[in-house]
Amino acid sequence: MEDLGEIVGEFLMESHENLDQLDRDLVDLEQQPGSRELISRIFRTIHTIKGTSGFLAFGRLEALAHAGESLLSRLRDGVQPVTPATITTLLEMIDGVRALLASIEETGAEGDVAIEPIVAAVHAQMNSNDAAEEAVEQAVEAGAAAGAAAGAEAGAAAGAQAAAAVAGDTASLDDTPRRPAPEPVEEQRRPIGEVLIEKGATSPGDVASALQRQLEGDERKLGTILLDEGKAAPGAVVEALQAQAAPKRSVADQAIRVDVDLLDSLMNMVGELVLARNQLLRGVMETGDAALTRSAQRLGLITSELQAGIMKTRMQPIEHIWSKLPRVVRDLSNSMGKQIQLVMQGKDTELDRSLLEAVKDPLTHLVRNAVDHGIETPEQRVAAGKPAEGTLTLRAYHEGGHVTVEVADDGGGLDVERIAAKGVENGVVRADQIAQMDRREIMALVFQPGFSTAKAVTNVSGRGVGMDVVKTNIERIGGAVDVDSTPGEGTVWRLTIPLTLAIIQALTVDCGDHRYVVPQVSVLELVYIDGQSTKIEYASGAPVYRLRGKLLPLVRLDHTLGLEIGTDQGVYLVVLQADGRRFGLVVDRVLNTEEVVVKAINSRFKDIGLYAGATILGDGKVGLILDVQSLARRSHLAQGDAERESLVGTSRSVGAAGSGERLLVTAVGERRVAIPLDTVTRLEEFPRTKIERSGSREVVQYRGRILPLVRLANLLGVYDEPEVRDTVSVVVYSEGDRSVALVVDRIVDIAEDAVTARNETHEDGLVGTAVIQQRVTELLDVRRAILAADPDFYTERFDPSLVEAR
Repeated sequence: MEDLGEIVGEFLMESHENLDQLDRDLVDLEQQPGSRELISRIFRTIHTIKGTSGFLAFGRLEALAHAGESLLSRLRDGVQPVTPATITTLLEMIDGVRALLASIEETGAEGDVAIEPIVAAVHAQMNSNDAAEEAVEQAVEAGAAAGAAAGAEAGAAAGAQAAAAVAGDTASLDDTPRRPAPEPVEEQRRPIGEVLIEKGATSPGDVASALQRQLEGDERKLGTILLDEGKAAPGAVVEALQAQAAPKRSVADQAIRVDVDLLDSLMNMVGELVLARNQLLRGVMETGDAALTRSAQRLGLITSELQAGIMKTRMQPIEHIWSKLPRVVRDLSNSMGKQIQLVMQGKDTELDRSLLEAVKDPLTHLVRNAVDHGIETPEQRVAAGKPAEGTLTLRAYHEGGHVTVEVADDGGGLDVERIAAKGVENGVVRADQIAQMDRREIMALVFQPGFSTAKAVTNVSGRGVGMDVVKTNIERIGGAVDVDSTPGEGTVWRLTIPLTLAIIQALTVDCGDHRYVVPQVSVLELVYIDGQSTKIEYASGAPVYRLRGKLLPLVRLDHTLGLEIGTDQGVYLVVLQADGRRFGLVVDRVLNTEEVVVKAINSRFKDIGLYAGATILGDGKVGLILDVQSLARRSHLAQGDAERESLVGTSRSVGAAGSGERLLVTAVGERRVAIPLDTVTRLEEFPRTKIERSGSREVVQYRGRILPLVRLANLLGVYDEPEVRDTVSVVVYSEGDRSVALVVDRIVDIAEDAVTARNETHEDGLVGTAVIQQRVTELLDVRRAILAADPDFYTERFDPSLVEAR
């Protein structure tokens, strides 16, 4: 219903514009009766109104427009000449259409507007010019009589109202001098005193007295004077204020057409205003003047509101680029013998106009690819136990300062093994690299240039020139593209797009003597590296940082930019996410966050691949905006090294408790059990009531997943009486998208370099014992504990032998 209301509103707005143009065209046609161009234009406009009226079930409007269209058809074909009588009839028809539109706008229905005399006049004009003129005269006379009757009623009402007003004024004002009554102006608010008198909320004398006070210099509002003197109730004044508002605008007056170049110019000027605002605020803050600071803050608030308003004028619903996709899906599915239903969700999600154009082609390619590769034929779907008709879903929504657009199908999903084999065959990756890659990384190979798993080249796809173009175009506007697929269930292509490219929130950082800007939408967190409690490590020569037990690959900005390499102490780590990866950017200082205006840079700078643009900072200096996606790609080598080191370290620590550099000491009954800290992802506490059973295992719902539990007391054979508490302490270990939880009685401490003695043991669940903090502590066999919680934990990792076998 809401969509239908929007369609009716657009129809009314467009029709009002068309009727105004029709008035002018008909008058011009009377002066140029032989103009075929004018007749054709008038005919097309009436035809459009008739067609839309039928679609929206406005039968009377459709009938009236159809009659006018029939007469115009005779004029266009030369069957009947254009005469003043014809023009008069058509103008009467236009007035009838206008009256029906006014009724639809006001009540939502066509009402009782009389169209029969107008239709009769049109038909008479078509049958005979003489008869038509007579019918026109009769129609005009009938209209004049109706207008005269309506005017008489209105005049009588106005006269009665005027008489009442005069009588009221005479009875109340007596000889009191008062202002002359202003001439009534269209759209002008009614005086509040008049509204109060009309509603019986106060007397004319009280209003006159209040007006006299205003004439004598009282600056209070009329309603305030009446309230202060107890001459009117507060509720009555509030109702009068609402009633005196100007009449509601018509649909035709609620919107105007504005040239896009003007909007772009306004956006540029607002960008310059934002820059000036930033510089002014920084200068005012340095002066310390309180009054000036308040004024500058007020200016900043107004600038932000103006910026938001101008940006809103550039925003358009994504439906504008979705509107052509149903036809694309229909044509492709028919040509390929597939049955596909297209579902669109979030079509009202708005995006900057300039970004809509950039997204249109990538989105179209993803849809075509889903129809061609993603969804199976009806026979294949039925054989797999699916409905014969596939579903392709377009979904758009706002998330974290971005617009996310998803193209999801319920097809067979991506064949990870085939993608890996094709990647090795094309030389994109090596077989030994495949062994270290998870499913998502292997699926991301489809974005490589020239990569295609299609068995045959068709007119739709198969040449390997599509997905890399999608990725390039989306990243060019500061976005990202990702893919997720489940075998047998379908594939989701996810585009993450910034809301606008004009003004962004940014983090300003220093590296050496230079200042750079990082888009804040890519920033996850900041970490200070003091070199003591927190420090940068190196894996195969690549810098990494252990963030909550996980190795994070680092990119040193000074090294990347060819600057003098700084130290690893007293620096900041900006944790970023881009291109589906997390990495840390090492900078010297983090300054502040502010809105910056993105300026285009020379193509030579773009070719470097490090800068997405430039801006003018609050101190007037130019700051280059870093290209986070490019930095993410540069972190790939470091990430690969770090992951290999992480896998080695994990296998070392999971298989045995290593050298005991950092251990999490827990209590299990009366026994102390140490767990290598680099196998600890998180420490959590769950309410005991949240623990459920699944078969013979205990599980808990955790972050939208089912997390299997293992009680170390049962694993290690601890038979002490357990301490009864409302919550249980767990150690969560995660690898990829799988997690398990180790239940302990309590967390004791974290020990570093505190192992003074050690011996091996062959007891199930343990790899040895050690003296830690002067207490004998057992070293947990983490791998054994993980398999006790989830026997299939390691079975779903990708097997590189499958690629080698191919």
